[in-house]
Amino acid sequence: MSTKEQPDFRASDFELRLWDQIHHGGNVTVLRSGPHCTHPSRVPSGRIVRIEPFGDDGAIYVEGERRAFAGYVFVLDDDDDDDTEARNLYAMSSKTIVDAAKRVRQALKRAFPQRKISVTSSGYIKVTWTDDGPSVEQVEELLVSAGCATVKHSWNDTSYLEADGHSFYFDRYNAAERAAAIKARELAQEEDRVRRERENKAVNEALVAKHAAVKTVRHQRDEPWIQDETALQAFDALRQRAENEAHISEDNERRPSWAPPLLLGEELAEICLELGYLTPDNKWIGRLWATFGSPKRSTKYLREHVSRHTLEGLQCRGFQFFAGSIRQSTGTLLFEAQSTGYSDSNRWRFGPAFWPRSYSSPHWSEWQDLLRKREYYRIQQEELPRQPDYFKAQIEELSQKIAAIDAEDLARAQTLNTQEELRRRAMSLARARILDFVGAPDAQMQLAARLCGRCCICFKELTDPISLERGIGPDCYKAKIDFIKALAQEKRRPEQIAFLSGMALGFVSEILSEAVT
Repeated sequence: MSTKEQPDFRASDFELRLWDQIHHGGNVTVLRSGPHCTHPSRVPSGRIVRIEPFGDDGAIYVEGERRAFAGYVFVLDDDDDDDTEARNLYAMSSKTIVDAAKRVRQALKRAFPQRKISVTSSGYIKVTWTDDGPSVEQVEELLVSAGCATVKHSWNDTSYLEADGHSFYFDRYNAAERAAAIKARELAQEEDRVRRERENKAVNEALVAKHAAVKTVRHQRDEPWIQDETALQAFDALRQRAENEAHISEDNERRPSWAPPLLLGEELAEICLELGYLTPDNKWIGRLWATFGSPKRSTKYLREHVSRHTLEGLQCRGFQFFAGSIRQSTGTLLFEAQSTGYSDSNRWRFGPAFWPRSYSSPHWSEWQDLLRKREYYRIQQEELPRQPDYFKAQIEELSQKIAAIDAEDLARAQTLNTQEELRRRAMSLARARILDFVGAPDAQMQLAARLCGRCCICFKELTDPISLERGIGPDCYKAKIDFIKALAQEKRRPEQIAFLSGMALGFVSEILSEAVT
């Protein structure tokens, strides 16, 4: 191409300005630059012979057939030391694989306009064409000469092509062989699809049969909310009593503890033993644990200024009932009552809701694989009838393993269902037991305390015979008397004092008469 001729391509702004420099015999300096390189290093420059554009990029040929490939920064040099103005005349090609594939596609289309050559990019540049076209060597030579690729050498001296750091994959194939391979692959895929459908059907049928063998425990509707005003008032009184007896202090950084004991009853205790909530060494008692808001300042701030359910003024938020003398995990919770903060008949919410657990086999993956493998051998037995003994032995062995897993899963599922039925019955009994307890807690607390030999208030061990008879330790008994006297000084009526202290009216009257004398 003569430098005096106008270029025969749709030139970009950079190409036109570059062509103007070529027309006037200008020089070009090739800078190896990138988006993060502020001081690119120069490579030897020379007089431009010709350029081969690719969109906004191109390969520039200088004297001595030195080539500067697309992807570099081309700076036109005005033969002076100050090249600030020349640096404004550069064009940096995009180094993405999509642009590199675009340049390869354009070069191949110009060189082989009658051939259908596919160029795609996905992590690498893939060039695909049929074997009635050019050879791989011809394509490689063309890409190198067109400036679309550079020759690289690996550690074992083998050469390969790269375009802006992206590798090539050349796929030259025979059309008939490729069509036959595609057809064979489609046939194999169809056979594999039919086999998978048959295996899935076998697994689903076996799963339905396994579920049918076990009577699952279904979810029942939640117990209706307690609307009896007498019962709601009993819970209100129990909450006030918990706040009065827990000795809540503003300086305390831990939640107080208040958990009166009560007898479980024979049926409920036996169920708790069966479920593992009690051990044979435990007394047949449970404790109704009061739940308190955290006294920590940070938690109080969040509760009072952030939470939508602050329950302002309520320190005792509800109750949780567990079997045994210690507080267990919520998975063993038998009954709970939570204050909602409302003032109507919905001021208490009761639970927990019963959701039965479903059995999940630990051998599910192994069982499924065995079923699929057995079905595969059955298919092979149908397609290869000449080896009936081999396939029959394999199918029989797999069937025995599947039957063993089914028997184990059936036993475990039945055990779990029995436990779930017991758990549902235990929740129902516990609900009735708590409703009976809140109506008259004092006598039941003292009866449970005598049974387990611990104070019904602080649950410390009792050793004194009088304390064992009362069911209250000496410290808590003295605190009760002081509390009764303090309420009397506030001019409370004996009935109110008996209600707040949880003691019998006769005992309160006796203490008040002793105080007067």
